[in-house]
Amino acid sequence: MKTFIQKIIVLTICTIALASCEDVVKIKLDKGSKLVVIDAFIDDLRKPQIVRVLNNADYFSGEASEPISNAQVVLKDLTANKSYTFTYSGNGNYQFNLTVNDTIAKTNHQYELNVSVNGNLYTAIATQKRRAIASKIDLKKDFPFIDTSGIFLGIADTLIEPSGFGGNQPKPYYTSLLFAVDIADNNPDYYRIKVFRNDTLFSKAGDIIVCVDGTNGEIYNSTEPANFFSPPATFLGFKEYQKNDKCRAEIHSISRDAYNFFIQAQAQVSNGGLFATTPENVRTNIVSPKDGIKGVGWFNMASVTTSSLVMGL
Repeated sequence: MKTFIQKIIVLTICTIALASCEDVVKIKLDKGSKLVVIDAFIDDLRKPQIVRVLNNADYFSGEASEPISNAQVVLKDLTANKSYTFTYSGNGNYQFNLTVNDTIAKTNHQYELNVSVNGNLYTAIATQKRRAIASKIDLKKDFPFIDTSGIFLGIADTLIEPSGFGGNQPKPYYTSLLFAVDIADNNPDYYRIKVFRNDTLFSKAGDIIVCVDGTNGEIYNSTEPANFFSPPATFLGFKEYQKNDKCRAEIHSISRDAYNFFIQAQAQVSNGGLFATTPENVRTNIVSPKDGIKGVGWFNMASVTTSSLVMGL
């Protein structure tokens, strides 16, 4: 199965190749250039950390991407002068197992990712940004408040009773609403919000939620110590839940470049129809070797705040 990153990269390449023709001719589509796809979103959650390394398949082939099983993957903490070697666990996944009370991801540390494939070295640099909520996580079903520490996170649930006319009546369902705050200073914070139902991530392109300072733009000269997140981020994608379903939200800190990567990728996936814009190559922060297969994908280090709620309880 192709990841979202792989699909958007290969689709964009194919579209650009077709759009460059001015004359109407019959074209036999080539399979396109082979790419090394590196998907490296590492965070400070106490769980195994994964870096995916694959060769992309032709977008139109319907075949699964080919896992690369002979890579060497090393994460370097340049700030602490430490290195972490990831081991192959199958299906293109390279894994680093953490101890219960440990994490390899530290706020404000700079990291370098090294991925070697058949003697070709792919590198990327990332600095881990601060989390949205720093010292306290709470869960409330009523309107949120900022406590004495100035920090709060919660998820509220709402029961929706659909209307119907005759036949089978639609079942009622729950929606969720995120309450979170961003530290209010003149340093913009960029976030990706992941939403889960019963520990399954909503992972389609349209499910990617990103925001700046918890809103649609940067906030400067705020009079408050913290700013509440605002719609549309707080709606968590308008996902529907049944009673006893668990909703979990994770707020991942990302770099400004990673934010722009997600915005551009979403635009390319939804680009089409009468008002389609000229397609463009989706950015990457993977530096490829001078002589070797091109590397694409993204590397990000994240600080994460998370909370969950079982619906109807």
